[in-house]
Amino acid sequence: MPPLIPGDVRIQAHRIEADGGEDSGFKTDYPQTIQEKPMWMFAPTANLKDFERVPGLTEAWSDFISDQYETNLYGKPSDRVESALEELQRWGRSDSDLRVYNPASMPIPDPSPLRNVTWSALPTSFDEQFNTVRERLTFLDTPQLFNASLRTRIQDEYCEWVVQRNPSGAITEVLFTSEPPEYYDFLFVKSQASRDLLVTLYREITGVASITLSDLVDARGDYDWYNRYNNEYAVHMQQPNNTLSAQINIVSRSCLLRINSLGTPIVDALGLIRCGRYGDPARQSDPRIGSAINTFTRENRFITLENPVGLYMSGVDWNGWETPDGTPAQTFWSVLRGTQNADPNLSYIARARFAVPPEMGYTVSDLKIGGEPIEFGAQIAARLNIRVGVYVSDPANVPPPRAIGCTGTTPFPLASGGLSMAMSSGGGGTRTGGGQ
Repeated sequence: MPPLIPGDVRIQAHRIEADGGEDSGFKTDYPQTIQEKPMWMFAPTANLKDFERVPGLTEAWSDFISDQYETNLYGKPSDRVESALEELQRWGRSDSDLRVYNPASMPIPDPSPLRNVTWSALPTSFDEQFNTVRERLTFLDTPQLFNASLRTRIQDEYCEWVVQRNPSGAITEVLFTSEPPEYYDFLFVKSQASRDLLVTLYREITGVASITLSDLVDARGDYDWYNRYNNEYAVHMQQPNNTLSAQINIVSRSCLLRINSLGTPIVDALGLIRCGRYGDPARQSDPRIGSAINTFTRENRFITLENPVGLYMSGVDWNGWETPDGTPAQTFWSVLRGTQNADPNLSYIARARFAVPPEMGYTVSDLKIGGEPIEFGAQIAARLNIRVGVYVSDPANVPPPRAIGCTGTTPFPLASGGLSMAMSSGGGGTRTGGGQ
């Protein structure tokens, strides 16, 4: 179960229309406030214990995640990007048409079991640029220009890796991370104590005891995602789209039901992501996440991200691996931050390492996958799965949400009722897996 902190607080359930007015589309028995309910606490990424070293840091992180929900779902006066609710209102709809919610503002319906969306860590969005597999894998293993001035790890499936080689070019280890950059940004800006913790974590993760704060900042004095040690050790993700805020934005926006200009419901994964303008249609992850959330919405279910919020490595497919001496390949896989579970749907792997100890007398490059020698970290990434978990309620006993047109289009007259439940089929190619 998600972490709860006992207390006498009033949790405002203001996101569900309670007056049954014309804007709401339905009446409900949800109260405006729920008395004597426990306070919700968002746990740190992968349930990591780092924040316990600084008093108040865990609570501050929870507030940060809650603010991400509020910003993406409901918006703030200073925001330049339209929130989910603001887009609904532009089409004459209301918050009664939202099915994603902030669990710090609305209690989680019971039951709301965990459901997972999964995909491969190996990006496919660059496939068409290359004529051969070798060219593609070389590209993915090497930092690339993201734009005219930014060179970064280009891996874009919420998992990044770096490859270490010996002088002869053989792979000695591959480091994988799914830790969000916001975790480290947060440490940098929160307080002097958290800034000191940032330096400590870098030293612990990299094994380089000489790291100082000046090694982690840019010329303006801001925390630098692209500092030398993150570049070399993959401390956290740095590709600009691999963020927690992107994850929350995709979930918030993909819960909006969509119709085209003819009034026909849009239910396929690519149609939804292009209509809602969230994420990248070329990725595996973003269309699958959006399609799954939209499917749950069409089924009139309430949805929120799993706690702790994050995107996690869930495990490796070890079928077809060969080692020179018959040692099981999984022997060389180590989870460095987070946890691995026998049920991959319950794994929270934030950092991992694949390496052959020197005493074995061979290297990672001497292993084979599917009969092919390992020449690239990307070959391992192809066997590594990533997941995002969401809590999904039973179908709600309230009128279904109403659809709107596509983001950025001029509003046109809409039907007053919600989409028929008969239209809820057609998940658009997502893969979902159960959890407890």
